[in-house]
Amino acid sequence: MKLTHLSWTYMFIAHIKRDFLTNSRSLIDLISIIGFMLLIIILFPIGLGPDQEKMSIVSNAIIWIGLILAILPSLDKILQKDFENGWLDQIATTGIPLEIVLLSKGISYWLMVLIPLILSSPLFVILLSIELKYLPWLIVSMSIGGLAISLIGLIGSALILGAKRGNILLPILIIPLMIPILIFGVGINEAVKIGESPFGNLFLLIALALIYLIISPFISALLVRIAIGR
Repeated sequence: MKLTHLSWTYMFIAHIKRDFLTNSRSLIDLISIIGFMLLIIILFPIGLGPDQEKMSIVSNAIIWIGLILAILPSLDKILQKDFENGWLDQIATTGIPLEIVLLSKGISYWLMVLIPLILSSPLFVILLSIELKYLPWLIVSMSIGGLAISLIGLIGSALILGAKRGNILLPILIIPLMIPILIFGVGINEAVKIGESPFGNLFLLIALALIYLIISPFISALLVRIAIGR
């Protein structure tokens, strides 16, 4: 049994390395995602005007909305390339648990796309005139919420495999699932700002991330098998 667990861990790490090697050859997607979020962050203050009080009220929400909007166009690509070139078909017919492979793809997307966005958050904080003392809580909440968003994106990517114009359907299908993450993520930073405890929202956000960490690989594997069997 111990050997099985070690082999699963090895397969999990090996597939994350594969995704890193595959996607590191083209950084244009990551640059475009960061650039798109930066554009959103810049446009919101222009639209709101020079009113700092109004900006302080919505600044945390702007960052979270920008994060979600920036990554939405890339979520369908989590599984699309591997589905089109037949790699997922090969994995599904081997003895390798498809759930482990899909979980590794969700985690690798989080590491390759969400973490660089989160590391860029000091720039967003400066542009929105948010005090730097709130930055640690913003990074923590975006890291946990970003993991949940990546796992939701994994489900969405599996759901539209083989569908025509799936990239149009994907936002409609998964944005409702992201609303609780948006609420709790913004709630953490707003609680800190007004001097209240952020741990209630933080624990709820962690709970959501753990729930998706458990159910996302199984739901995605089921959807991938359905797509392969069509």
